[in-house]
Amino acid sequence: MPFVAKPSGGYTISSAEGTNNIYMIYNYLSPLGYTKVCISGMLGNIYAESGLNPWRWQNNTVNYAAGYGLMQFTPASQYIYLNGIPNHAPNLSTTEQTAGAAPDDGLAQLYVFDNDILSKWYSPLWRSYWSSTDYPVAYSIAQNCMLEYGTADRLSMAQFKTIDELTYATMAFLGCYEGPAVPNFDARYAYAQQIYAILEPYGGRDDFLIELKVLDTQQKRKFNNI
Repeated sequence: MPFVAKPSGGYTISSAEGTNNIYMIYNYLSPLGYTKVCISGMLGNIYAESGLNPWRWQNNTVNYAAGYGLMQFTPASQYIYLNGIPNHAPNLSTTEQTAGAAPDDGLAQLYVFDNDILSKWYSPLWRSYWSSTDYPVAYSIAQNCMLEYGTADRLSMAQFKTIDELTYATMAFLGCYEGPAVPNFDARYAYAQQIYAILEPYGGRDDFLIELKVLDTQQKRKFNNI
């Protein structure tokens, strides 16, 4: 089944539409080398950003200076005006399907992300406008992620693909790609856990897979000792 999309709003994780789009994103990224855990962390963020709807406009308002799409490309104009991208077919309304729009615009968005066509990847991960004092747990996760998977103070997209711990995958995509005003890690991690539960039995087991219960225990012990 192809992507599903609608002019406004999002889908719940457990809905048929939401689950369909979760599988679509997994099926696109997995052959490119992204681990299942990595994709689940991404999807926790994507759900927080767009409700898994490829046509989602920020605040359900067409605003070319705000966000658009699964990952809320900002400003939307950078994505909307791209040329020569396979399946590029954005919807330009929040009330109807506009001429030329297609739900598989979601595939174009994944292509743009994977090739970093908009140069959105922020390799330091921790954003300068986030306070390590105000968000100590998120900061600790970011620092440990960088120590385990990054090089010096940078995390490349290639390194991101290999992440096999859900806390790190969620935090890395939050910092390296989304960069919201507030690093609301807890909510995105909770979504990532729900999505991982859907993907874990799907398509077999990744070589990098770590059982979630073991992972959670390890992370709680690690961060309690910081």
